This record gives sequence, C-alpha cells and structure tokens, in this order.
Amino acid sequence: EVLISLYRKLYGSVDNEKFTRMNDFSDFPLYFIQQEFMRAIGQIKVAGSTTPRIVQFLYQQLYYNDNQRNEFDDSWMIVAIIDGLTHTVPHKVDYKMEINLKHVKQVLPKIVCYLNIDKKMPSYQQIISGACLRFISKLIQYGHIMDNLKDSSIFSAHLKRGQSFHVRCTAIQLLALFIKNESSERDLNTILSLIEFDQSPFIRCHAVQELYKLPLFTKHQDCFLNNLHLVERLWRLLNEHQDFNLRCCLAQLYYTLYGRTTPTCVPTNNCAVVIDLKGQTARTNVPGIPSSFRFSAKFDDDRKYSSDDSTSSRKKKKHRPMS
Repeated sequence: EVLISLYRKLYGSVDNEKFTRMNDFSDFPLYFIQQEFMRAIGQIKVAGSTTPRIVQFLYQQLYYNDNQRNEFDDSWMIVAIIDGLTHTVPHKVDYKMEINLKHVKQVLPKIVCYLNIDKKMPSYQQIISGACLRFISKLIQYGHIMDNLKDSSIFSAHLKRGQSFHVRCTAIQLLALFIKNESSERDLNTILSLIEFDQSPFIRCHAVQELYKLPLFTKHQDCFLNNLHLVERLWRLLNEHQDFNLRCCLAQLYYTLYGRTTPTCVPTNNCAVVIDLKGQTARTNVPGIPSSFRFSAKFDDDRKYSSDDSTSSRKKKKHRPMS
C-alpha cells in the first residue's frame, strides 16, 4: 500500500493519480527508480501470497504504458513490469491463492501479445521476449498450466540461430529448468545437439554450464535420463571436441552427474576376475563361482620345479672339445 501510493505521487497523472502519466525518461535517476518500483511491488506478499490489487496495479502499468512522446526506448521499463508480474505467480494453489491465480492468468494474453510484437518489431537484444519467456516458464514450473499445454517448444524455438544472444541464453536456462522438472529426454537431446553443432563457442559453453548448475540427477539417484546413450555421448564430446573451454565444461558436467566412479548404467565386462596376490584373494562376476574367494599359491614348489628343469637341461648339454 505504501509503495503503491508513493509511486502514484511520483509518477501518477496530474488529473488522476490512478493512471501513470506518459513516459518521460529525461531524468535518469527517476527512470531507474521507476523500474525498481515495479520489481519491488511485485515481490510484496501478504500472508504468504500476493494480493489481487498488486496484480491489477502492475497489469494497468503494462496495459496503459504510453511511449509516444518519449525520445527514449521503453523496452527496459516493459521488462521491469513483466518481471514484477512474474514475482506475483504463486508457488502453490490453495483456497487463498485461487483468486490471485485467476488475475495472474488474465495477464497471460497480454504477455503473449508482447512476445509476438517483439518478433515483428524487435526490442534491444529482444529483452522483452526474454522477460515474457520467464513469465511463461514460471507458470509451467509451478504447475499452473494444464498438462496437455506443458510444451517446451516455445523455448526450443528461441534456441535457433537468428534470435538474439540474450534470448538464446534465456531460452537455454529455461529449457534446462524444464528438463530438470519434467525429465524430458527429447529436450535433453535438443540441448546436446546444440552443444555439439552450434557455431557459437559461448552458446555451447553456456548450455553445458546451465546443465551442471541444474543437474538432471545425481550419481546415486534413479532417473530414466541416466542411461548408456547419455554417458557415451558426453564421453565422446569430452574426448573428440576441439574447443578446450567446452571440454573443461563437459568434464565438470560429467563429474557433477557421475563423480569419479563408473556410471551405474554402464554394464560390467563378462568373466572379469581381479586377483590380489598379496592377500591371496580374488573377485569375479563369473556365474557359478562365488563373487569372492581365497586361493593358495605354492610359489616355492614352482620355483623348485623350475630350478630342477634348468639344471637337468644344463647337464644334457655336451661341450665340444676345442680344436
């Protein structure tokens, strides 16, 4: 309440404070303060949830945003408002949050509209598209979108070349989060193909870094993504790729997923026997034989027999007389 009233006094219209006046970014300090107002208001929580009034306030700022007479671009201001709306998405739905969730979903068509506009008239580095993708990802992450609509194609479409660097990095981050939450093997193969074939070295390294920041599984965790195909593909990239920075990132990813031990999904060799001569023990995986057993080795007898054979062979040799 205090922040909203203070914002309206600073940036509200002269005729009616409930409406924000036209954008005027000539005063840079006030411009940056106005951006942080949007993010701070979106993070206000009452009894653990955002009130519908806050959602309506931020939606009005987005809906009535007017930049016609402003000589500066308002892309960063739109991003700040969308980030504030992203903070209003509730983590879980209960009786107190159902009303707030209805207001948040009403904002979704406007967000999609800005996403489509940014494709026709791109903003600086398409930062508006990145903010819209973060809002949609938050809805998917907290389960506010039905299962039949949970599709990562909106993130995969922004990975391709032709998109700005900022949008591609944002899409990689959100797709890695989607893979971790939904365990999508198809999207994992998409990122691995990006790592293997993309022409940008930074994009390749950034994709690997996002995967080990949000690990898909741990070495002691059962997950169907933990399979032999993934191990062989990572190992091949780690040993064959010529980019040493990428190889360092892949080594970090491999260590994060599997540690220093052999991955559990890798089958063991058949008829393997490990012999400990000092302890006179052996271990094997041959069927029909115990996994570990002791044996006795008679090295003295072997040496004796070998010495006897050598002496007998020397005796049989005849020396020819020297002429």
